[in-house]
Amino acid sequence: MKAIFISMCLMVAAFICHAQTGCNIKKATAFYTVSVPGIQMVDENGNAIPPKADIARFIYIECFGKTKPEIKTVLYNNKNLPATVTAVKEKTVIPGGDLGNNKDFKITANKSNSLWKIELQPQADNSMPGQNCKSIIIKMKVKDKTCSFKLSKETELMTLQRY
Repeated sequence: MKAIFISMCLMVAAFICHAQTGCNIKKATAFYTVSVPGIQMVDENGNAIPPKADIARFIYIECFGKTKPEIKTVLYNNKNLPATVTAVKEKTVIPGGDLGNNKDFKITANKSNSLWKIELQPQADNSMPGQNCKSIIIKMKVKDKTCSFKLSKETELMTLQRY
C-alpha cells in the first residue's frame, strides 16, 4: 500500500511538471541610457529651465530556438511600456556600443539560441519611469498561454554627450 501511494505521488508530480508552460526566455538583461542636454535652456523671460533627462530603455533576451518571441506587455514598476522586438544577427553583442565600460556587459547567445532586442518607448500620455527600476516584468505568449519573466535590476550604460 505504501509503495502504491508513493508511486502515485511521483506520477502526479511528473504530470504536473509537463503540464506547465515554461517561458521561451533563457536569459534577459535590462539596460538604460541617460542623456541630459549640455546647454542650459531659458524661457522667454530669461529664467532657467531645469534640464530634463532623456532615458532610453532596452532589454536583450536570449530565447530557445529561432522563432520570434511574442511579447504582450513589458512592465517597469507596474507601468506598461510599448515594446518593439528586433532580431540581433550576431551571436555576441556589446549593448550601447563600445563606449567606456559598456564592453564589460558583453552578451553571448548559446549555440541553438537566438538573441532579441526589446526597445521600449514611453506612452504618449506618460513619461518614461525613473532610473534604476527594480521590478521589470516581461509578459509573452507561448503556445496560446501567457507566461511572465521577471527581472530585478537594470544596468546603466554610457552614452555620448548630447548638446
